[in-house]
Amino acid sequence: TTQVLSREVLFSKLLKQIGAAMPANTSLTDLKIGKTEGGIDLTAVASNYVTASQVQVNLQDPNNKIFDKADIINIVCNANNIVDPRYPCTINIRARFGKNASYFFISPTGAKS
Repeated sequence: TTQVLSREVLFSKLLKQIGAAMPANTSLTDLKIGKTEGGIDLTAVASNYVTASQVQVNLQDPNNKIFDKADIINIVCNANNIVDPRYPCTINIRARFGKNASYFFISPTGAKS
């Protein structure tokens, strides 16, 4: 767990929710909690530009209850990707944690931290 704005993130729940929201032909490759309060940076790879942009749409979708907001930092596509030709596009997203997301740790008293 990591403490964010006096609340603890349970990464096992967060990763499960992100994984369920990822569209087909994409893969989460990195996530970082930086100095941005209440947020996280994610990197994913995708089969094409449209699929890469769908990652952002899915992560921000209120029905998925993951993030309040997800902004695309950039999408870069390289048709000659030799690391993994299935995923020529990389998307970087900065997302803000949802205020009532289920991945926040619940204290023994039952109140969210």
